[in-house]
Amino acid sequence: MSCLRISELETLAAALVEGAGMELYLTPKPGLVDLADCGSHPDLSVAKMERSIEYVSDYLDEIVSSLKNGESFVCQKNIAIQAENRLLDNLGTNTHKGFIFLSGMLLIARWHAASAAERDIRMTLSALSESFFRTGDETSTNGQQARKKYNAGGIVMESINGFPSLFDEALPVFRAAVKRHDCLNAASFAMLARLMQTVDDTTTLHRAGPEGLARVRRDGHALTRIIAEGGDYLAYLRELNRSYVGMNITIGGIADMLGLSYGFLIASGEISLESPLANSREAACGPLDRRRSRPAVVAATIQADLAGCPAASAY
Repeated sequence: MSCLRISELETLAAALVEGAGMELYLTPKPGLVDLADCGSHPDLSVAKMERSIEYVSDYLDEIVSSLKNGESFVCQKNIAIQAENRLLDNLGTNTHKGFIFLSGMLLIARWHAASAAERDIRMTLSALSESFFRTGDETSTNGQQARKKYNAGGIVMESINGFPSLFDEALPVFRAAVKRHDCLNAASFAMLARLMQTVDDTTTLHRAGPEGLARVRRDGHALTRIIAEGGDYLAYLRELNRSYVGMNITIGGIADMLGLSYGFLIASGEISLESPLANSREAACGPLDRRRSRPAVVAATIQADLAGCPAASAY
């Protein structure tokens, strides 16, 4: 067993936890919990989401240990189910249920893939997903009901197709925005805009039906346009949040994919709390106290970049 291979797996697991934190702290986001408010989730808060991320961290550590010990895919599936149950039992909500599935599958695919190349990871992910869903023992969830009611692919087809929202949409948009602006904040919202246009979000379907999902996609197109024109995309997002709360729209599947995208970019070295992307935090907040918790560090980075980054032009 390669020590390098194990190290890469552990790095990815830690990065996925950081990615979930970055998604939480990105502000403003329409209909989602962030540093401004709880969006369309009156039962949630930043504190509760932080606790949820701690459970995600423990879960991913368990997946890493299982893979290192050579356990079967069925064992890892059971670890995921147990993690979902712990979230529900301890927090009274499913919070990061989708992220648990997505991040776990990405970790497992990375371990079994022939190389770290995105193409190899995607091929392995597709094969694993076919195996996962072939059993047909999926329990009834809001997502499953929405897929059946609206004939939607949702997270099932996303996984079977090798995470196209991650590899074909979010990552290319982020990388293009970074090249133009060298700004984590602008690139993050560009990535969010693309995911709003492409993710087949069953949480939105469950809450607001096909009309709600169509609205989210239109809003994603508008956000892309505003960013491209150098407009005030933050004001637009705040207004969207007010509208989404009034309409009870949420975009939980998009949030999960955004967190996954952050995690992949952190693991690949494309996002770092010490990179030029985050330099503006030093000017806004002063040097970071390295004794602070990782979520607090991520929050400071996001907020400092939010304050210091100019609106994006065309990407």
